[in-house]
Amino acid sequence: MSKWIDDDGVWWHENNAGEAKKLLLNPDTNQPYKKKEIITNDPKLTGRIFQTYRYDRINTGMPDYWPIRARAVSHLDENYDKSFKIPTPACISFSGGRTSAYMLRKILNAYKGKLPKDIFVCFANTGKELPETLDFVHKCETEWKVKVNWLELEISETRPIWRTNEVSYKTASRKGEPFTQMLNKRSKLPSVFQRTCTQTLKVEVINRFMRSKGHAEWYAALGLRYDEPKRVTDARKGGDRNINIAPLYESKVTNEDVLNFWSKNYFDLNIPSINGKTVAGNCDLCFLKGTNTIVNLLAEKPELADWWIEAEKNSGQNFRYNRGSYIQLLDLSKKPHKPLMEDTTYTCFCHD
Repeated sequence: MSKWIDDDGVWWHENNAGEAKKLLLNPDTNQPYKKKEIITNDPKLTGRIFQTYRYDRINTGMPDYWPIRARAVSHLDENYDKSFKIPTPACISFSGGRTSAYMLRKILNAYKGKLPKDIFVCFANTGKELPETLDFVHKCETEWKVKVNWLELEISETRPIWRTNEVSYKTASRKGEPFTQMLNKRSKLPSVFQRTCTQTLKVEVINRFMRSKGHAEWYAALGLRYDEPKRVTDARKGGDRNINIAPLYESKVTNEDVLNFWSKNYFDLNIPSINGKTVAGNCDLCFLKGTNTIVNLLAEKPELADWWIEAEKNSGQNFRYNRGSYIQLLDLSKKPHKPLMEDTTYTCFCHD
């Protein structure tokens, strides 16, 4: 049983990695906190709204307990307009993929081609995106005449240490520099259960940018489709400072709709769609991708392995505990191989 109460009345949870930690209890119910309850007994989160326990993260403040995702009491209207004329202030999260680009186009159409000043289009670059992704983002911003805010992590030697750097298509990192900075600062690689890359290189980078624009909270438009209900459910648990919204889901847009749009458009992302998925999109050899996907990508572009091999070598760890290193995956890609049993392909904020 993954969740249980012991003889002393202490609630526990064990995650898929076999890590067991306590659950913080609501003193009014003596039960683990439930969604939308107000936290009253956490040293950092008291007064905030409980959303979910984080079984994929380490709680450095209360190391014996699972961390909590919570948000401030929001002044935003949770009964927002569900159309493509999204409420403001808002951030449109543009991953550089076909789906989020399609969402951007639909929102632009709803506003007759010109976004309000308090809607920001943000592309958070890790430096590990393929050149084709950067070209596509730039094509969208120039052809559609929309301001895309190119953002990257910057780590400073003076406070604040963690910063957001605004770059451009020309100056954007292309050799994994932001990702490398993060790895050098931390002592542990990101993993399936602790996706520090997503949080640090994407979510927090965009959050700092939005705060710099004077917004304490905002709506975050994510490119999640009607055929991705679980991801929508997860996203609606929300962030610390924003209400996540999914206009594509609300309009019942599917992957077929997205691919049909790009097949008829006068430009497209120059990365193949295989069985409806852009497997080479986002970080080129992201450890969340399945083994088959990575081996096949390496068979075509073995040089992609260099950065990932170096990262594992420097840390003395592997990104995935349940499969080989990137050196082993590269070796496998050089040999004639039958299709492997596909292991789980995980998803994260870095969606299409």
